[in-house]
Amino acid sequence: MATAPALAESPRELRQQVQNCQTIREPEQRLACFDRLLETPQERAEGPGAESATEDIRPVSRMNLFWELDDQTHSGLGRIRAYRPLLATLARWSSSPNGRPSSPNGEAIDDFPLDSVEAFFRISLRTKAWDNPIGDNGDIWVAYTQTAHWQAYNTDNSSPFRETNYMPEVFSAWRVGLPLGERWRWELLSLGFKHQSNGRGSVLGISRSWNRIYANFGFKAQNTEVYLRPWVRVFHEDPDDNADIEDFLGYGDLQVIRHLNQSRLELTARLNPSTRKGMVRLGYHFPLVGDLHGYLSVFSGYGESLIDYNHRQTTLSAGVSMFQF
Repeated sequence: MATAPALAESPRELRQQVQNCQTIREPEQRLACFDRLLETPQERAEGPGAESATEDIRPVSRMNLFWELDDQTHSGLGRIRAYRPLLATLARWSSSPNGRPSSPNGEAIDDFPLDSVEAFFRISLRTKAWDNPIGDNGDIWVAYTQTAHWQAYNTDNSSPFRETNYMPEVFSAWRVGLPLGERWRWELLSLGFKHQSNGRGSVLGISRSWNRIYANFGFKAQNTEVYLRPWVRVFHEDPDDNADIEDFLGYGDLQVIRHLNQSRLELTARLNPSTRKGMVRLGYHFPLVGDLHGYLSVFSGYGESLIDYNHRQTTLSAGVSMFQF
């Protein structure tokens, strides 16, 4: 059964629900969303199946829109969508550039002179591979994310790309819809597999790769989303380019997203309790024009990039992001 947005109790809530309806791409579903917003309480009560529908009424949330978790937000195959926010960081300062990366399998032969300020880019796309494989509350997706760390201002050394990371993945996304008290809902359960590498083959000291099976538990309140993502490393290579990567990147992470009108605040953290190594990142997206946002972030810990998985640093970033919030 399609879920419908609850009647707004304030102008702010109404604006948010209108924006949520606007993001629905399927014309019929978008029109139904607006129709539901304009219904009076009496029309709701007198409509077909009103009694059963009332029990299932809840706002159309950003989490539902992003993961297409209900009939109103669900669309079919053949569309390319953004996955993680697309980023172009024009300047990122590092407290400790990693000029000679190393791992238990070796270290880089020579020190490379790095600038403390570089540029960073991320593209991240997804598409639905299988629509409702079991029942009508879940889909199978494939996604690809690529990040590039560019020494753009290091002109004395030909402005090289310091590190590029590649991450294909396949995952399921299932609607749970379980209330947790008055404010929270467990909305999403996702299971997936991802491969991440820097494409350096067997180059001693700088080759990095690992494979993970992961779960993603998504919880939401009105303007807050929480994602808990545990993972297990699988399919180790021999020799292993980064045998101790879990010591630094741990066995999962936690992300909290707070939506502030058209802005978005993100907190991501991970920690290995045994080694007490991890990281924390705080990011802030604020509107500029259309889907283009300004982006500021601070990072501290291990794993800013794959080649830096065992290198500790603090970074400050400023740039732009593109994403539908």
